[in-house]
Amino acid sequence: MDNKILRDVKVVDMTEGVAGPYAATLLGDMGAQVIKIERQDGDWQRNAGKGEPGRFGNPQFIALNRNKRDIGIDLGTAGGRAIVERLISKADVVVSNYRAGVMAKLGFDYARCNVLNPDIIYCTISGFGQDGAYAQLPASDTILQAISGVMSVVGEPDGEPLRVGFPLIDMTAANSAVQSVLLALYGRLTGQGGANIDISLMAAAASLMCGGFTEYLASGRLPPRQGNQNSLLAPAGAFKVAGGRYITVAVLRDSHWQKFCAALGLEQLANDARFATNAARVAHRAELHTIITPLFETKPAGYWLEKLRAADILCGPINTVADVLSDPALKACLPLIDIGLPNAAQALGTPIRFNGAFFSAERAAPAKGQHTREVLAGIDYTEEEIESLLRDGSAFIESGSA
Repeated sequence: MDNKILRDVKVVDMTEGVAGPYAATLLGDMGAQVIKIERQDGDWQRNAGKGEPGRFGNPQFIALNRNKRDIGIDLGTAGGRAIVERLISKADVVVSNYRAGVMAKLGFDYARCNVLNPDIIYCTISGFGQDGAYAQLPASDTILQAISGVMSVVGEPDGEPLRVGFPLIDMTAANSAVQSVLLALYGRLTGQGGANIDISLMAAAASLMCGGFTEYLASGRLPPRQGNQNSLLAPAGAFKVAGGRYITVAVLRDSHWQKFCAALGLEQLANDARFATNAARVAHRAELHTIITPLFETKPAGYWLEKLRAADILCGPINTVADVLSDPALKACLPLIDIGLPNAAQALGTPIRFNGAFFSAERAAPAKGQHTREVLAGIDYTEEEIESLLRDGSAFIESGSA
């Protein structure tokens, strides 16, 4: 069955970086017709990182921008703004991720877009929302990991706060944006018209820590940095095994504790008062670790994983990306898609299996301005008008693009 359910939905993508581009790509994966508006300098993500990315961008850009057409527009020109006005008038959704006020300066805040298209679904993603004392501050995933409290709970208990090594908050905000757009599309079907959606990285980050925020509001206790151990369970965390690798183990219930002890040959601990309940094990975590940590180091990962899985104990190896891709069973869980670009033959797609299939990439990430002519023709510019827009710089096509 076809999983491109949003094939009739038109999205104007006025985004750069991570959160906004990924939100638009997710909608594109679901079938939406996404048009990415790109300035002459280009989306900064194209050139982030090391080395020359080539005209289709670096692997990060490629991962975040499939299933889109790209039009090059100079929004500083009257002709360029007129193109965007026409695009919005024919669209269903506008997605942007600039700080508050930028879209208004460009001439495309919600009020203006609502005039152009009363049924428009307008979704902005910003650091701190569209109003308030912090609305004008620049923001990024790294900055929000710090400000939101995420970094305060990442790291060793007595160590320094650490950053999560991928754009966790950007990706969470993107998913929230997609959920809200889908909600608004459904609302439009029920006669509610368009919508004005405001997604902040701050709220997205806090939502990931809803348990910690609720705990503090209820008790005044701050969530601690836990290192590789789960503060609510014991044993639950990472343990070094023979050969220098690590595995992770989680004992959820006291009945699992009995099985854990049997699997490790530690039957004498099963009814030890210090460890008989989870609360007791958490309280005596250090004593427990002095017993099980040296034991884990005597055998390799495969040995312990086999023992623990046979006892129905939650466990797994701590993998690298390379480890994941070299494991056929894990690789089979992933939505790997072929995109055929010179510097990225494959990419990881949307993690949704819909009617038995993952979403595909009908289009790889575009070059800057790759589809300028095609998009302009699609919104009823004549060939002569297109050539005029290209001559005066209102629109552009990067060298080598169609």
